[in-house]
Amino acid sequence: MQTPQAARSQGRSAAAGTRVDTSVDLPGLIDTLIRRRKIIAFCTVLFAGLGFLGLFLISPRYTATARILIDPREQRVMQNEVVQQGFGTDMALVESQGEVITSEAVLKRVVKNTGLATDREFAGSAASTQDPSVNAIEALAAATKVARPENTYVLEISVTTKEAIKSARLANAVAAAYLEYQADTTAGTARDVSTSIRDRLSQLQTELRKSEEEVEAFKREHNVSQSEGQLLGDRSLTDLATRQSAAQARANEAKARLDVMQAALKSRGDVAAVVADTDATMVALRTQLAEAQRNLAELQQVLGPRHPQVAAARGQIAQAQASIRAESARLVRSAQDDYRASMDALDGINSSLASAKTNSFDTNKDLIKLRELQRKADSDKVVYEAFLVRAKETAEQENLSTPNARVIGAAAVPSAPAFPPRAPMLLAAIVLGLFIGILVAILRDLAAGRSNVPLATATAPAGKAEMAIASGLVTVASLRDPLLSRQAALALARDALSSGRNVILVDLAADAPADVAGFAELATGRMPASDVIKIGRTSGVQMLGAGRKDALAEFPLERVGPVLTAISDEYDDVVVNLGAFNSGLSTLAEASTRYSQHLIMAVNEGEFGPREEHAAKMLAANSDTALSVVSVEDGDIVQAA
Repeated sequence: MQTPQAARSQGRSAAAGTRVDTSVDLPGLIDTLIRRRKIIAFCTVLFAGLGFLGLFLISPRYTATARILIDPREQRVMQNEVVQQGFGTDMALVESQGEVITSEAVLKRVVKNTGLATDREFAGSAASTQDPSVNAIEALAAATKVARPENTYVLEISVTTKEAIKSARLANAVAAAYLEYQADTTAGTARDVSTSIRDRLSQLQTELRKSEEEVEAFKREHNVSQSEGQLLGDRSLTDLATRQSAAQARANEAKARLDVMQAALKSRGDVAAVVADTDATMVALRTQLAEAQRNLAELQQVLGPRHPQVAAARGQIAQAQASIRAESARLVRSAQDDYRASMDALDGINSSLASAKTNSFDTNKDLIKLRELQRKADSDKVVYEAFLVRAKETAEQENLSTPNARVIGAAAVPSAPAFPPRAPMLLAAIVLGLFIGILVAILRDLAAGRSNVPLATATAPAGKAEMAIASGLVTVASLRDPLLSRQAALALARDALSSGRNVILVDLAADAPADVAGFAELATGRMPASDVIKIGRTSGVQMLGAGRKDALAEFPLERVGPVLTAISDEYDDVVVNLGAFNSGLSTLAEASTRYSQHLIMAVNEGEFGPREEHAAKMLAANSDTALSVVSVEDGDIVQAA
């Protein structure tokens, strides 16, 4: 009756032929590389030689770099510049200068200044039908690269040619042409602006003249004149108002004088007392009267009242008084005439003033239109004067150079070619050759292994195979995986134990625990079998390790045979784990292979390629024991052959 494990193994064997192992077999790859090392070395040397040949055949290219600083600050020479200088802090404007440098406008200057139209490297062959200058510009554009280091205002102009000196010369020429182009562009822009301003200035001058003529024509049409900054109508009105005040004062004065004189004439009969200080005739008459009265008084005292001289004196007094009364009447009439004249003058002034006021109201209405025309003329004058100033500024700005870019590093003659890169190219050739060699080696192995028959096609049912193999002294090993060998040995011992056989697993692999007593201590008699043989907790299989390092170091190899024979006498089956061949078998494991009755190679499920076949053939050739191959998956044997 089959065990559950055997039945499970038998079920797996049906699908084993269709499975593909996708894991990377690193030890197998290393084995292939070692075996195919001549092919790999040949390909590596071949491609290295091709790399050397390419370095000699490829024409070297030299790159020279000039560095320009784009100053973002605005350069002001005049207070109000028409053409602004500087790029500000806009990095896009700075980066756009790279396109300007490689533009036809700049490179055309370089071709002209350096004579590249006659250079065969740039102008092309003589058989070309295109203009050599055009060819040179296109070739120079392809050879020129402009880069801006991150977070800087620096532009690096690199030119690559076949000659180191030419590269440096052209890089500096491109930088100089760019600065020249920028200066010419700024001056040209200022010139264009100046021309536009001058053209507009002529129009503004015509408009200003027309506005001023409209103002003067309106003044003439409406009789609006000015004197000393004041309208004549307003000035006349002011003068009339002043004259009115003066005439009113004179009329009032004449009236008052007339009233005083009339009152004096009425009360005294004359106005001698009123005008005594102002009228010379009246003063003389009063003096004559006073002299006559004094003379009469003297004569009366001397001659008596009836004396003729006294009578004559009285006649003189009467005559003087009559003269005073006549003069007083004349003065009153004169005052009346003065009063009437002053009133007539006042009336005339009042009439003129009223007429002037009426004219002033009409003039004020005209002034509204006049002020509108005047404002238009003034605004035209302001604009004209502003453009006149701008025209002078732009005319001066044409002659002012305010560059915002400058060369901070002239291109030096390169000492080594930039292309081809010798060390990287040679290294790439070697790496490519190594890769091609490895690829060819792997393909050769794959081609050699295509005719091999898969393990699963020649296998018996797993359970029967295990029972047939696990008999007597059996040694188990793998090509490169010690864990795979240990799993296969444990599976064989476990299946033998499940079949009722007395079995022991002896682990002599190089990676076996070195701190546990085992085979070496048992063989040398240091410890009894009961102390060194352990039973697995989960498998129930009796196990015997290789032993501690100190015991293994003193162990005589001639004792391996007798000990294995003694163990075989006690057990039905003895399964010895040797480990992995590629990892190196321990000395004890190598010695035990001479006493093996059956050698088993463990492989991963579905994996039996050229390496495994080669290893199996070598083992079969070097040993007289039977050789079998088992396939292991998840710690269980699923195929055997």
